[in-house]
Amino acid sequence: MSTSVDGLDVVTDGGVLRLTLQRPEKRNAMTSAMFDGISDAIDLAVADDAIRVVVIRGAGDHFCSGAQVGGAPGRGAGTDDEQAARPRTGHLQRTLHASPHRMVRTLFECEVPIVTGVQGFAAGIGNSLALAGDHVVATRSARFWVPFVTRGFTPDSGSTYLLPRLIGLARAKEMILRGKQVDGERAAQWGMVNEVVDDDALDDAVEAVVQEFASAATVSVGLAKQLMFRNLSGDLNGALEQEGLAEELAVRSDDFKEGMRAFGERRDPDYQGR
Repeated sequence: MSTSVDGLDVVTDGGVLRLTLQRPEKRNAMTSAMFDGISDAIDLAVADDAIRVVVIRGAGDHFCSGAQVGGAPGRGAGTDDEQAARPRTGHLQRTLHASPHRMVRTLFECEVPIVTGVQGFAAGIGNSLALAGDHVVATRSARFWVPFVTRGFTPDSGSTYLLPRLIGLARAKEMILRGKQVDGERAAQWGMVNEVVDDDALDDAVEAVVQEFASAATVSVGLAKQLMFRNLSGDLNGALEQEGLAEELAVRSDDFKEGMRAFGERRDPDYQGR
């Protein structure tokens, strides 16, 4: 099944949901419709037992250059009349919460693994979208960039939550406070991404991970993902309690039973995602 939503291609391919940013002439700068399209597609994937992995790509030479200037919530409108009619205080906070920040929450909270393949620029919210992947593959020439402060405003899209946890506070300050770009090689060294490859190897590298997740124990993968996300800001006792609850669910899945059978029979498991 394939649909298009104002710059976003949504394709269901067996157990894989493929989301492709389709504005290469704008370096895949994102509009509100694209934010909402990703959120809606992920919500549907979570509700569909057949979907076992999501992959997010950008068409053309770049992954995503951020929010479209002039079209993103709160960044200014297109006409003189619109610019003259300044929105009242709180407008930006509300629109961020309703559209781009909803997308970020949806990506982290969904119990489906996400693979992202990054080439060219991943800037602003494009950086957050790329790093929301549970497995991030980047080309050596990719550029991760958080330019908010250097343009006179403050970070959004979870940048101040995610980057310090991924790469440490000192490196996060380099990216956020000074707007330093990080290429694919350094991103791998810093632990921002899982894998760095030559530009012409990106498609194959992404697809290998997608197929691995597509044949994995989907229930267990989703529960484990949620445990790690929730316990980023929790304590040990809370983590142990959540792990116990997740284990209680996982051992009731068909995939758990298949995993135990395969172990006893000394063969590879044939997981069905249930």
